[in-house]
This record gives sequence, C-alpha cells and structure tokens, in this order.
Amino acid sequence: MASDPVHKTLAKIGYTLLQVQGTERVVKRVIQVTMPKKTDLFASLQEKLSASEIKRPLGPFLSELRKRADLNTDFDALLSRFLVRRNEFIHDTSQPEGWSLLTRTGREVVNRQLLALLADSNEVRDIFLAMLHAWKVQADEPTSDEEETAFKAVLGKYDGGLLSRRWGIDA
Repeated sequence: MASDPVHKTLAKIGYTLLQVQGTERVVKRVIQVTMPKKTDLFASLQEKLSASEIKRPLGPFLSELRKRADLNTDFDALLSRFLVRRNEFIHDTSQPEGWSLLTRTGREVVNRQLLALLADSNEVRDIFLAMLHAWKVQADEPTSDEEETAFKAVLGKYDGGLLSRRWGIDA
C-alpha cells in the first residue's frame, strides 16, 4: 500500500508541511533576535524568544522585516515567492491549475509545486540561519568553522549584501 502513488504524494505533502513550518519558526525567531523592534532592543534574549508575537502569521512578520530593513531585491523576491507558494499550499490547493491526487498528471502538478516550495523554503531557512550567524559574530558569540563556511556560501550570492538595518524606524 505504501507504494501507491497517492500515498507517496500524501507523504510528500506531509514532509513539505513540516519543512515549511520549520522554516516559518526559524524566520520568526531570527527576526525577533537579530532585528528587534526599537522598544525591544534592550530586552533579554529569553524575553525576545518567549514573545507572544511568534503566534502571528508569517506575512506580517515579513512586512515588519521590510519596515526595519532595506532588502536585496533578489532576497525580497524570494521572500515574496515563498510566501505566495506557502499560502497556495496551505490555503488554496486549487492553485496551480491541475492540482489533483486523482490523476497521474494532477500528482505531477502537485509534485512540481511541492518541489518549488521546498526549494524556496530551504533557501529562506538557510538565509535566516546565516543572518543568525552574522548576529552571533557581531555579538561576539562563539561560532564554528562550519557555520562560517555555510554563512559565506549562503550569502555570497547576494551582491551588495542581503539587507541593511533601518535604525530608528520601529515596526
């Protein structure tokens, strides 16, 4: 029964859901830690991590990030694409057209959507983890050689940097 194409597709859907949820948690936590609101600048790390804001949807978090920082255009496009694909996956499986578990062609559409969403999710998660690494370096927190290598690989493809903080602007 596990080799049934529908069951395989359902397993991929479950895996994708877990990966996207993990990426959302990383994004929210990294924004809270590395780019706090002006009113939270002197809050302890524990206070930032226990903030009730973590329950807010991802879209408003990304809107706040855009208020607090000037984003590289490629990075901003990635965030927008990830949010659209994530919302289609979570809220509207009729998009893209042809999405179906009942036919081989429909499952191919599902698989393409899942692969695109997973690729964006992985890239977004890696970028935010790289941002966390940059924050650790600035805060004189210990980092590993592996972190440094990953940081350079992830952010190296964004000419001119990933973002610049807008100091004095509170979201």
